[in-house]
Amino acid sequence: MSIYQLVCTIISFILNSFLVWLILRHSPKQTGKYKWLMLYTTCFEMFWGAFDLPAEIIAHSVGCAFIVFRVNHPDSLLSSDQSSWVVLVYTAIFGASMALFASHFIYRYGSIDSNFGNKFTSGSKFGVLFFIPVVTGVWWSTVVRVWFWPNRDMDEYTRNLIREQVGVGIENISYIGAKFYNKNGNGTETFNIPAWIGVCQMWFMVIASMTCVFGFGAFCYFRLSSQLSLVSNSANNLQVQLFYALVLQTAIPLILMHFPITIYFLCPMLDLDFDFASAFVASTITLYPAVDPLPSILIIKNYRRATIYSFRRLICLPGGKYAARSTATVHSNNGRSFSKTVN
Repeated sequence: MSIYQLVCTIISFILNSFLVWLILRHSPKQTGKYKWLMLYTTCFEMFWGAFDLPAEIIAHSVGCAFIVFRVNHPDSLLSSDQSSWVVLVYTAIFGASMALFASHFIYRYGSIDSNFGNKFTSGSKFGVLFFIPVVTGVWWSTVVRVWFWPNRDMDEYTRNLIREQVGVGIENISYIGAKFYNKNGNGTETFNIPAWIGVCQMWFMVIASMTCVFGFGAFCYFRLSSQLSLVSNSANNLQVQLFYALVLQTAIPLILMHFPITIYFLCPMLDLDFDFASAFVASTITLYPAVDPLPSILIIKNYRRATIYSFRRLICLPGGKYAARSTATVHSNNGRSFSKTVN
C-alpha cells in the first residue's frame, strides 16, 4: 500500500461522502430522478476507491503481453485462488466504470428531448440505465475469466518481469493477462487468437460507451442551444449546470482511465515495450475517484453554495449571502399569505 494510494482513497471518501450529502439535501427539485443516477455514480466511486486500496493491484506490460496482478504475501489472509478473484472483481469494477457515464448522457438527453425521454428513459425504463454499467462489468470480467486467465505460456513469458518488478516468483502472484503474439521455433510471430478475441470484445465495449457519451453529449449540446429561449431561466440554468458538470465529470475518466488504458493495450498489441504506460495507468486509475466529484460540487449552483456555506461554518465565519436558504409560506393576520426567504 503506497502513501499515494492512501491519500487518494481518503480524499475520495471525503469528497464523495460530501457529494452524497449535497445530492440528498441540496438537489433542486427540477433535478428529478437524475439525482438517483448521480447518487449511484458517487457511491460507485466510493466503492471503487475503497476496493482499490486493499486490493493493491499492479499493472505492467512487457513486449507483446500485459499483466495485471497482486502479490500473495506469506501473511496474507487470502489464498492464491481467492486472490485471483480479487483481481477479477477489480477488472469487473474497471469495466463497469467504462460504461458509467454513458447512462448519464442517455438520461440527460431524455430529460431535454421529451419524445426520446418518454420512449426510452421514463418510468421503469429509467432502471435500465443502472444496469448498463453492471452488464458491462459482468461482460468485461467474463472476457477476463475466459480469455485472460493464467496459463503456462504467460507464466514463462512474464516470469522475469515479475521477478524484476516485485522480487517474487510467478507462483507468488495472482494475475490475469495475455500475450498477443506467439513465436515458433523459427522465430516467426503468429497471432495469439484467444488474446485478440478477448481484447476485441473490450474494444467494442469501450467504443460503444464512448459513442454514447460523445453522441448523446452532442445531441444534448445542440438541443440545449435551441431551447435557451423556450424554457424558464431557472430550468434552463439547471440543465446547463448539470450538462457542463457531466461533461467535466466525464472528461476526468477519459483523461485518467480511457486514454491510459488505450495506450496500455496498444503497446503490447504493437509489440512495443513501453513500461511508462504501466506506471501511468496505475497512478491515474487511483486518482480518478478522488477528483471526479469536484465538477458536480463546483459547477452545480446549489451544491456550490452549500459547499461555500459549509466551509465558512467550518472555519467559524458567518455564512453571509451563501447561507442555505429556503422559502416558507407565511400567513399574515388578515388571511393573506406570501412567500418569505428564511435562513
